[in-house]
Amino acid sequence: MDSIIPGILNCINEGIVMITEDLEITYWNPFMERLSGKKSREVLGKKVDQVLPALERPFFYSAVKRLTSGGNPVFFSAAMHRKLVNPDHRVNMKMNRVMLEGRSDLLLEFIDVTNQFQRISQLRDYVSQLSHLNNQLKQKEKVIEKLAYYDKLTGVANRALFDKFADKYLSMAKEHGTMLGLMFVDVNEFKLINDTYGHNTGDKVMTRVASLLTESTRKNDIVCRYGGDEFLVLLPDIRTVRDYQAIAERIEVNKKRHIVQDGYDIWLSLSIGISFYPDDGTTIGDLIEKADEYMYFNKHRLRAQQKDMFSE
Repeated sequence: MDSIIPGILNCINEGIVMITEDLEITYWNPFMERLSGKKSREVLGKKVDQVLPALERPFFYSAVKRLTSGGNPVFFSAAMHRKLVNPDHRVNMKMNRVMLEGRSDLLLEFIDVTNQFQRISQLRDYVSQLSHLNNQLKQKEKVIEKLAYYDKLTGVANRALFDKFADKYLSMAKEHGTMLGLMFVDVNEFKLINDTYGHNTGDKVMTRVASLLTESTRKNDIVCRYGGDEFLVLLPDIRTVRDYQAIAERIEVNKKRHIVQDGYDIWLSLSIGISFYPDDGTTIGDLIEKADEYMYFNKHRLRAQQKDMFSE
């Protein structure tokens, strides 16, 4: 081999190995010594597949055969072929056919890409951490949204979420020419329940009422805790009064009954008022006011009936 060529190859920052067509090593540069941990004097004259056992594979012999027959250069990726040189390094290997001193030899280039794989691994870890952080942020956003739009005690919509959907459903009713129902629900004698059984039990009763309303209404209906012992129920897409009656009947089954809470037998009673767009108003405020009036009318009527029963 020309003396100039080894001098150049000795300075290259990649492993350079020259072999004959029968795989005998004729050159092994200093970088390859560092990469493999094997000195040039130890490997010259030996078969390359004996010095590097990872090459003792059909893919390598097939590539050598193609090259010696005049084929194109061959590339072996470190991603597919691991431990070509040693377990601690990831290397790409290129094979080419060269003519030296009238003889056809094979040039093997081992390019150390260990750092690139480490960076890729670090990047994957970073992406994984970002994904984990993103999931945490999404969970926190859900918590924040729940705090912003849902009643802390009962879990149903609060007034902020009610206002958001109320405007939407009222616009849809105006656009499609449908009715929009609004129920105003009050828990009768709730102060007496609190005073008799304590606020902790009263809170649980309020949660039971919210569940009762949610179970009795449709999927798209909005149950909202309006304040204290009062609830609003928004009923979109009411095409006939019959649609409302089906909902009202389900609530009627549950609105007057005894429930057992914290070991107490409690009589649960609800007063309900209902208003409809457009007959009872053209704004949400109008509908709430009208439903509230009907609710108080029903509450006073119930009290009068109870008074008459006791007087008899």
